[in-house]
Amino acid sequence: MLKKITAVLLVLVLLPVAANAMNIKDYHKEVMTGDNGKVECSVCHGNAKRKTIPDAAACESCHGTPADVAALTVRPANAGHTVEPNPHDSLHYGTDLPCTYCHQEHKKSKVYCNQCHEFTYPDMKR
Repeated sequence: MLKKITAVLLVLVLLPVAANAMNIKDYHKEVMTGDNGKVECSVCHGNAKRKTIPDAAACESCHGTPADVAALTVRPANAGHTVEPNPHDSLHYGTDLPCTYCHQEHKKSKVYCNQCHEFTYPDMKR
């Protein structure tokens, strides 16, 4: 009986970890899935250990440099306060904020700036 209880508890503890490990955003699945149909963690993580945060170069290999991404999200010159600031070219950090401060692959992404501000960025893929 004790073995069964231990086995059930072990499954309950490890299940969220296993489920989280395979949680990949739909828009990245094609890029991260190999010809064999399995997810290739090395696409982002390289040869690093499983729970290592990907290097910025991994993001840049598909999305371009921080300056490239900032150019894609630039505010119109005459927007005034009707458009939120460019999240990829912050007044505080410029283009130096790591991608992973906001963008998460295996869990819900968040707006790092919202620790102090209240931005919504409705077009952000979460």
